[in-house]
Order: sequence, then C-alpha cells, then structure tokens
Amino acid sequence: DELVGQSIDVLNLTPGGPTERAEYMESIRQSESGVLRMETFHRRKDGTVFAVEVSTSLIALGGRDVILGIDRDITARKQAEQALSAANADLEQAVQRAQELAVAADAANRAKSEFLANMSHEIRTPMNAIVGMTSLMLDTAMNADQREFVETIRASVDTLLTIINDILDFSKIESGRLELESVAFDLRGCVEETLDLFAVKAAEKRIELAYAMSEETPRAIVSDPTRLRQVLVNLVGNATKFTEHGEVVISVNATPIFQPPAHAEGVRAAAQWYELHFSVRDTGIGIPPERMDRLFKSFTQVDASTTRQYGGSGLGLAISKHLVEMMGGRVWAESVPGQGSTFHFTVMAAEAVGAPAPVLVDLGVLIGKRILVVDDNATNRAILLRQTQAWGMLPEMAASGTAALETVGRGETFDVAVLDMHMPEMDGLELGIKLQQGHPELPLIMLSSWGWRGGQDQGVTFAAYLTKPVKPAELGATLASVLSRVDQAAPLLVRPAAPQGEQFDTHAAERNPLHILLAEDNVVNQKVTLRMLERMGYRADVAANGHEVLAALRRQPYDVVLMDIQMPEMDGLEATQIVRHEWPAEYQPRILAMTASARNEDRVACLAAGMDDFLGKPVRPAELALALAQCCRSGPAVEATPPVTNLDSVREMLGEDGL
Repeated sequence: DELVGQSIDVLNLTPGGPTERAEYMESIRQSESGVLRMETFHRRKDGTVFAVEVSTSLIALGGRDVILGIDRDITARKQAEQALSAANADLEQAVQRAQELAVAADAANRAKSEFLANMSHEIRTPMNAIVGMTSLMLDTAMNADQREFVETIRASVDTLLTIINDILDFSKIESGRLELESVAFDLRGCVEETLDLFAVKAAEKRIELAYAMSEETPRAIVSDPTRLRQVLVNLVGNATKFTEHGEVVISVNATPIFQPPAHAEGVRAAAQWYELHFSVRDTGIGIPPERMDRLFKSFTQVDASTTRQYGGSGLGLAISKHLVEMMGGRVWAESVPGQGSTFHFTVMAAEAVGAPAPVLVDLGVLIGKRILVVDDNATNRAILLRQTQAWGMLPEMAASGTAALETVGRGETFDVAVLDMHMPEMDGLELGIKLQQGHPELPLIMLSSWGWRGGQDQGVTFAAYLTKPVKPAELGATLASVLSRVDQAAPLLVRPAAPQGEQFDTHAAERNPLHILLAEDNVVNQKVTLRMLERMGYRADVAANGHEVLAALRRQPYDVVLMDIQMPEMDGLEATQIVRHEWPAEYQPRILAMTASARNEDRVACLAAGMDDFLGKPVRPAELALALAQCCRSGPAVEATPPVTNLDSVREMLGEDGL
C-alpha cells in the first residue's frame, strides 16, 4: 500500500531521471528476448540495502509502453556465493601451501640425501684405509692374538658399513629415489648364496641352516636379485643373531597368478607370473605379543636391550618392508616367546622365459638305491628325505648314531650312508668308525657345518664331504659320483672350507703385466692401494689430482688408471672426460673409478664420463684383483708420446716456465 503511486526511485539507491528511463526502455527493446535481467541493490524502508535480481520487460498500457519489473531478493544466494568464494579461496591457499610444503619436503629430502651421501663419502674414506690395512695385515705372519685382534677390527668395520648402507637405502626410499631392476636370475642360487653368507656364523653357534623349495617354484625368475637377496640377508641375519641353539630354515613356495601386477612393466606379457612366498623360521628368543607392533618400523627394535646386546640400526626390517612392497608383496611375522619366530614375505615375479637349462648330472644311477641318512635335526632329515625320494632313492632316516646302528644291526643293507658330523652322544666320526668296522664296503658321506675333513687317521675313510646347508645339486652330484664308483675320495662338487684370511694373488703381475697410474689425493689411501698392488706384484705411479693425471699421461702411456672421483683442483670425472675427448683411442688407458660414494647416480656419472669400471671404497683386495684381471696391456710402446691437441695442453705440459 505504501508503494502504490510512488516512484520506483524510492527503492533505487541512485534515482534516475526521464532520460535514463528512456535509455533503459530502449535497451529492453534491443534485447533478444525482450527481457532485460540485471543484479543491483535496493533500499528498504528502514534504509538497509539488500541485493536483488531485476527482470524487466515492456508492456503496452493505456496506449503507451511502460516498464514491468520483477524484483527478487537474492540476499541468501549472494551470501552463499560469498561463502563458496571464500571457501574456494581458502582451498586455493591450502593447495598452494601444500604444494609449497611438498616442494620444501622434496628439497629437504634431496638435501638430506646429499648430506648422507657426503657423510658416507667422508666416513668411507678413512674406512678404506682400515679395511685395506687389515687386509694387508691378515696376509702377513701373525700370532694367534694378533690375528684375532685384526679380524675383530675387520668385522667391526663390516658392521659399520652395513649400518651406513642401511641409512643410505632408507634415505633413498624416503625420497622415492630407490629403483628396482628387472633381470633374470637363478632363484635357488640366490637363496643358497644368502645361506652361504651365514654358514660360518651358524657353525660357530652350532645352529643348523637349511632351506626347502617347493617343486612348483620356478627355477629362474625376473626380478631384482640384489634387493631380494637384501631382504633375505636381513631376515636370515636377524634369525641367526637371535638364535643360540636349534635351526634357521628358509622355505619357498610359489602360487601361479594370472593377472600381472602393477610393477610388471618391461616383463614379457607371455611370461607366467607367480606369487612367491618366502618364510624364514628360527628357534630363537622369540618376540613378546605386546611388542610385535614395533616390527617393520624405522629406527625401532623390539626392546632397547636388544640394541645393547645384539647391535643393529633398527632399519633392516623397515627397509625390507619397503622393498617387498615395491616388488608387489607384503611382509608379516609370527612368534612365540622362547620358541622362535617366523618371518614371511611375498613378492610377485615372472618366470624367466628362455633361461638356460642347468647343467645336470645324470642321476639315473640313484634310482632304487637305498640310502641311510643320520641327522639329529628333524628339519634336515625332512629335507633330505624329500630330495632323495625325488631322485628315486629309498631313504631310511635315523635321528641318532644309536638308532642308525640298530637299523644296520637288524640286517638292513644300504648302498650309501650320509652322516651328520655334530650329533649328541655319538657324533658322525664315531658312527662312521663303527659302521665301517662292520660294513667296510658301505660308502660314507660326511655332512659338516664348517667344511670339516678328516677321519682317515682315526681309522675311517669317507667317500665325500659336504658342507651344510647342503645344496641339492651338490648332494645329487656327490651321490651319483660315489655310487658310480667314480673318484670316490673326491666328489665332483664339494664346497671348500672358508679361508681364514684374505689372500693376495702374488703372481698377478707375472700373468698380466700392467703399467698402472694411481690417482688419489689422500696420502693414507695412496699408501693402502700401493701396498695392495705391491702384494700382487705391481708397481704404480701416483697422481694427486686430475691435472697431475693429465700431465702423467702426456709423459707416457698407462694401461690402467685407478681414478679417485673427489680430488682437489680437478676431480676424476673431469679428468676422464678430457682423456676420452683429447687422447687418440690407441693411447687411452682403461680407467677404473674409485669412490667412497655409494649412490647409484655416482656410478652412472662415472660411466657417463667414460670410465670403464667402478670400485667402491673401501676397496677389497679381491675386487681390485678382479678389476685388474679384466685389463690388458695393449697400448703402444712406453716411449711414445700422444699428440697434443690444444694450446692449454701445451702450456700444461711445458709447465710454468714455458720453453
């Protein structure tokens, strides 16, 4: 009622005159729909302002055009739009902040990785001297106490290196820079190599090492052998560490899968995929139920006391978990305190298509042969039972020497007997003496945990010796050799006992004479490497930086340059690039990188710079010998001088005084 007869200007914030109304009406006429919509603000009676949506059109009334207007209050909609706009602004700010944090985190991870890599280099440099000198000392005449001291130093350095490698691996995992390989390899060999690493330690503790692999498990797979072995080494190492008596057993089973996993890129589509289930069982101290949740967490151990008693960084299981997950699997554990633990993990892997068939010994001679197996360990008996039955043999199991003698005493005859050396009450040696006294024609094979050989001076002759854990190929070949009466005293495949210390090949230089240049700025490391080379019969010249390397190569050619990477003034990478660019091919030496850096990208950088091989510090004598064995003297005469290719090279060769 109050509005009737009033001008529309009582609502508008900015009243308009007749001219503006005429222009507005013309705008309506020009619109395509004949309706003009706009948003503006109106004023209420009390003076408050509110948002409106105005829809206007023209209608004929009393012979003239008038404006028909519909105003809608859109205050609620505007408030909602403002709230949404504010929320979007907040979201954009949050996203931008998250991106900034991600960039900062990535930079922090890179900085941490660089820091750890640099620290690793700084630590490995003096450790190179420790490892090198202890290797040299172990090759000299020492009394028992001195050898024990040096071996303790060497073992401690190896432990420290393991911790450093764990920290570097964990840093790579955190920064997403750890990548897996996909190569074909022998799975059984991978497992056996893992057990070989712990054979001596297990023998010292008198615990049994064994493994069993199901028939369905493929012989060769496509995966990352280094990382798979790393997981097995972590688990078997823990099992051996926390087990004082009993056994550590690896089991491997395979289940075919028909949908390739997410990480299957690069593997042939036709390959059969498997879920491989590994378990590592021990009879150690076990884990309390309330502490199981601490497993697989970074820098964590089940109990702080374990760190003091057993050592370790607490990273092994966490790294293993990440590696297993990268291989498409999972990891878990079961344990009973006081009885032992079993750690399980699975990985997805394809069978290696076209892998070369193994060289097999003809095992036909074993079919139908009766074999007596004497071992106090039930797991070993079960494994040997299954293996010998698979070859068509007729096995008889005995858990002790007394039981074996009772079996033979009942008149049962056998073609061969396999005896465990270390058994309670009656060991394998005593049992062998008694068996051979009554049955001198029965061939005996001795199983030992640390390569024991003997018996002849005690009145018994063994046809063969095998070291635990027994590899099926070794066992089969040995049984076939013995039962075929071929070289009974020395079977085809017998694992030698582990050497007491690292031995140097003192005749290497005679067989493969080389002219060697050592590029190393650290005086101690110079001394260590030179002494190693001397033990092999080599003499080497020394350069302290890249400039000296180039000057030495201009004076005379070398067959090999042992090139440190980080040197002052000019590093090894730059020196190598110059050599590869400026020297004619016939004058170029073989360049072997020596670096304390453990990062894969450093290895790639070395190869990209033109280096031929890579030796990580601490340099092991065996690795150095192997690298040198791949080199040969093929260059021109020593007195020949390579052509100079630029003016800077002329100046450097002539020195500061010029002509």
